Order: sequence, then C-alpha cells, then structure tokens
Amino acid sequence: MARSRTQAPDIDIKHVYYFLMLAKHGSISKAALALGLAQPSLSEHVARLEARLNTKLAIRGPRGITLTEAGRFLAREGHTLIDAARSLTDSIREMGQELQGGVSIGLPPSLSLLVSIPLAETIRVENPGIRLHLTEGLSGHILDWLDQERIDLGFVYSNPPSTSFQTEPVLEEEIFVIAAHDNLPVEPDENGDLTIQASRLGELPLVMPGLPHSARLAIERFARANGLSLNVIVEIDSLPQIVEMVARASAFTVLPHASVADAVAAGKLALIRIKEPSFFRTVYLTRKRARPVSMVSLTVEKTVLKIIREMVERYQLNAKLVEPHKPQPK
Repeated sequence: MARSRTQAPDIDIKHVYYFLMLAKHGSISKAALALGLAQPSLSEHVARLEARLNTKLAIRGPRGITLTEAGRFLAREGHTLIDAARSLTDSIREMGQELQGGVSIGLPPSLSLLVSIPLAETIRVENPGIRLHLTEGLSGHILDWLDQERIDLGFVYSNPPSTSFQTEPVLEEEIFVIAAHDNLPVEPDENGDLTIQASRLGELPLVMPGLPHSARLAIERFARANGLSLNVIVEIDSLPQIVEMVARASAFTVLPHASVADAVAAGKLALIRIKEPSFFRTVYLTRKRARPVSMVSLTVEKTVLKIIREMVERYQLNAKLVEPHKPQPK
C-alpha cells in the first residue's frame, strides 16, 4: 500500500547506512570495525531496521552474514537514498555559508532614491558573493518585468489584480503637499504644524510627473474620489527636477515624505499635511508566483526591508513599515 507523503518514513537513514556497510563487508565484526562501532551496537541498529520494516534482511552464520531477498534489494537500492541525503546535506551547508548568485530588483523612483545606495553598500559588505542589479521604473513597468522574469522581485504602488503575482504590503506612506518655506500656501496652526484641507488642492499650481507615473495616478485617484480638479501646470518625469522647481517656489507638488527626505532634512522644503481626508498609499513587495524563491533572493529581500526601516527611523518619515509574510524557497 502506498504511503501518504504526509506520513513519516519507517526507516532511519543512519540504519540504512549501517546495513549497507554490513552488506559490503559481509560480517558484523568487519563492518563494526570499519564503522568504529562495537559489534553489539551495530547488531542493534540492524535489528531496529528489521523491526521497523517488519522484514528479515540478513541471516547471521558461522562464516558471516547471508542477505535475504529483501536485504539484497535494500543493498542494491539503498545507495540511492544515501547519495541523495549526502547531496541534500552538502547543498544546505553551502547555502548556510557564503551566499552566491545574482538578484535583480525593480524599484519605483521615490523608493530607489531612499534605499538603492544603502542597499548596494550593505550587500557588498555583508554578502560579497551576491551580485545585485537595481532597476528603476514605474509600477506598471516593474510588473511587466516581473511577469517576463527579467527581475526577481519588485516594489510597486498598486496591488495587481492578477493571481500570477504574490504581493505583500511593506510600507504605508502618508502623502503631503510639498512647498518651499518661502512659498507656503497656509499658515502654521497653534501647534506650529502645517496642514491644508484636501478641498484646497485644486487651488495650487502643481508640478507632477506625467501619467502613468504611480505618484500621478495616486493623486488623480484621490482627487476624483474627493470631487477635485487638479491644476497641474507642468509635467516633469524627473524627481530631482520636480524637487528643484518646488524649492525655487515656482510650484507645489504632492509626494510622500520619502521622496523628498533629504531636501526636507536640509531645510529646502516643507511638508504640509493633507487633512479631511488624509492621503495615504501603500508600497507592495511583489514577486511572480510561479518563479522559485532562492535563499539569495530572500537574503536581499530581508536587507531591503531592514534598510527601509532604518531610513524611516533616520529621517523620521511619516510612514509605517508593515512586515510581510516570507515566501519559502523552493
């Protein structure tokens, strides 16, 4: 009767190995000597194997042992089991040592600006055997690259409806109006905080990336949901250029804190919280479901999440890290 794969095997691989040594040497004394075991100990291991199999494998005689039909079958086929166990052991030990291999990651521009350099530096120091390839792109492009298996994992700003992707929320970001300090559209409140009603967004001259940029899609969806018509005076598909134009007090923009963290820390730009309602978006870690997940890829994923956490703490970003469920390597 075939056994279910969920049932534990009846034999101990160590007992099989001891039996193979017995079959090779032809006697308990010679096999025990080769194994460095006492003869009673070897006899006990063989007896336990026979008991588990409910089958006699060897008959002991004055001139050594004689294998039964079942014993000859095990002696012939058992080497496959031992070889497979050795190969598996070697492979796992190699994985536990220095990791080797390449990993490619797709990052949206705002997240790339925050983590790409720290990630590259960390991997180089902590895992020099890993070859890292970072590619910047829009969420739609990253999903295409994942589907074509051009990259191993990606971070996107939309949860793809296709079941061919495995997604986990990683970061929930608050979205702000970004302005130069000498071009604030509101006065600080009694607590010194800068806030603006969502209904006023249509009054602001905005510089934004063009469609289908994820940041633009997010603000357009937010505007439609709140019955707003945005005043986008210029489209620039370059985050540094958007930041520069806003810093020159030529326009405003709408972005998460992470996109302008350096400029805010340097005092070049101010964050203005949007209220009634507030504005949030989620970053998703995404993989192609059918693609195996390697130990190298999992190591890089863990490092990315660690760096995101460090950047959130360092810049006191208005964002919340969400721990994803880890996929298991195949």
